[in-house]
Amino acid sequence: MILICMPVMAEGGGGGDGSGMGDGGNTDISSVSSGLLSPQFILGGLVALAGLILLRTTKINWNIRTLLMCAVFVLFGVLVIMHQPSPLRAVVDPVTALVTGSAITLKKTTALIFIGGLSVIGAKLFCGWVCPFGALQEIVNRIPAPSGKKIKLPFNISNGIRISIFVISFIMILATGIDLYTYHNILNPFELFDWHFELVLAVLVGAVLVASVFVYRPFCYLVCPVGLLTWLLEHVSIFRVRLDQGKCNDCNKCIRMSPCPSVKAIVDCDNVRPDCFACGVCIDACPTDALTFGIGKTKAGRSRDLESGD
Repeated sequence: MILICMPVMAEGGGGGDGSGMGDGGNTDISSVSSGLLSPQFILGGLVALAGLILLRTTKINWNIRTLLMCAVFVLFGVLVIMHQPSPLRAVVDPVTALVTGSAITLKKTTALIFIGGLSVIGAKLFCGWVCPFGALQEIVNRIPAPSGKKIKLPFNISNGIRISIFVISFIMILATGIDLYTYHNILNPFELFDWHFELVLAVLVGAVLVASVFVYRPFCYLVCPVGLLTWLLEHVSIFRVRLDQGKCNDCNKCIRMSPCPSVKAIVDCDNVRPDCFACGVCIDACPTDALTFGIGKTKAGRSRDLESGD
C-alpha cells in the first residue's frame, strides 16, 4: 500500500502545470481521479467487475475460462486500449522515481493505483482478468504438454526467484538509476503489445510461451513485479477464494483440477499461500461447493494429507 500511495504523496506538492509528465509535474489526487475516468481504465474496471460477478455467481470451467482469456487478450493486447503505460512499468517506474527523486507520470501513477485498487477489492482481479500477457500464458497453457503432465513449481522456489529479481533490480536502481526489468526490455514482455519485435524481446516472449505449455503463468510466478505486488495485496483482498471447511470432504478434486499451486494452501488454511489468479477452476471442480470467491475468514484447518487424499 505504501508503494501505491507514496507516488501521489511525493508528487502532490511538486508544483508544475498538473500534467505529471516527468518535468516537475504535479500528480495530485484530482488529476489521478480524472485519469481513472479515462476510457481504458473504465473498460478495465468493467472487465474486472464482470470477472468478480462471474466468480461469485457462475461455475467457470477450463473451457469457459479459456474463451474469456482469449477475449481479454484481444481486448487489451491486440486492440490499442490499455498499452500505455504497461502494467510492468506502472509498478517499476514509480519505484525508480522514488529512489532517484525523479518525477512520476500521471499515467503510471494512475495505472499503479488502478492495479492496486482492483487487487484489494478482489484477489488478482487485475492480473487474472485484465492483464493481456497473463491471458496469453493461460491460453498457451491449454496446449497439451508433450510429457502429458503439467508442472506445478514449488512456491518457495518460484517466489524466491521473483523476489530475488526485484531485489537485484532495486540494487541496480540505487547504483545506476536504471532497473533490471526495462533495461533493454530484457524482462519486459509487455513491449510485445506495442509491436516491438527486437531480438531480446522475441527470445524472452518465446521462452515464456514455451514454458507456459508446461507451467501455469511462468512469467507471473517467476519474474513479474506486478505479480509480486498483487500477491502481497492478495493477503488483504476483500474477495478471494475461501473454504467452508464444514462442506469439504477431502476429495482433493480441486487440487488436481486447478492449474495453479495455491489451492492446496487454501484448503490447508495456510496464512501465506501462492498467487491465486482467480480463474475459478477450483470452485467449479469442488463437488460440495466448499470453495467460493467470497468475503470472510476461513476457519483454521485440521492436519491432513491433501495430495494423497488420506
